[in-house]
Amino acid sequence: MLDLHILIEREGDLYSALCLELNVASQGRMIKEAERNIREAVSLYLKDVYKSDDQKDFIPRSAPVQDWLKYLS
Repeated sequence: MLDLHILIEREGDLYSALCLELNVASQGRMIKEAERNIREAVSLYLKDVYKSDDQKDFIPRSAPVQDWLKYLS
């Protein structure tokens, strides 16, 4: 099992979700939808990276510091 940090923020009518370790983003109309969509986006990203055998440059691929600071505050 992988423990990842997810930042979810409201942006207008949508919720954006960002996986901080991988810098993968998604969104949804409700928080639950954003959570579901970010899980799917992370899964697809990891499958693609492993399929291309390019893990060294893409895992981890951290989000910008300001996003980590938002998460930690």
